[in-house]
Amino acid sequence: MASASLRNFPPFLCSSPQMCDLHNSKSPQVKLMFEWGRGFETRDITILEKHLHKDFRHVTYPRSLALPEQTKEGWIAQMKGVISLWTEDCKATIHSVIEAPGKVVIHITSTPKNSLGLDASHEAITIAHIVTDEDGTLKIKTLEDFVDSKSHLDFMQALVAASANK
Repeated sequence: MASASLRNFPPFLCSSPQMCDLHNSKSPQVKLMFEWGRGFETRDITILEKHLHKDFRHVTYPRSLALPEQTKEGWIAQMKGVISLWTEDCKATIHSVIEAPGKVVIHITSTPKNSLGLDASHEAITIAHIVTDEDGTLKIKTLEDFVDSKSHLDFMQALVAASANK
């Protein structure tokens, strides 16, 4: 991705799945997020990792879930485990995208099929903090995920129960 100043991005906003055509966005930040999201769609960890800054960190909200903040290495390891359970590529619906210099906010839902037959419905509002790396490429430095806590807890409890029955 070419070098770009974060201050010069045209604003991008979509507010319905029909309007969120990320394939055709002119925004380098939105293109970055689309390319990164392909890693989930295709179950390709190398795509996910390629777009993360060396000092990447991931935070999950609400804090009541008591999930620890993760480094790049910890988050990639977790994603490898999660994606290894998927039985097909993950299709997601992007409901809205809001962009500001250095930030992209995305409301997304997905229901990846998994080898355990569990309901893995996922809904989140993700805030991506984007920076220009030393080599001039855009990278995701921080992801803040505001997740649907009920579906997250239900999935985790079902995952623990399924693991105990093996």
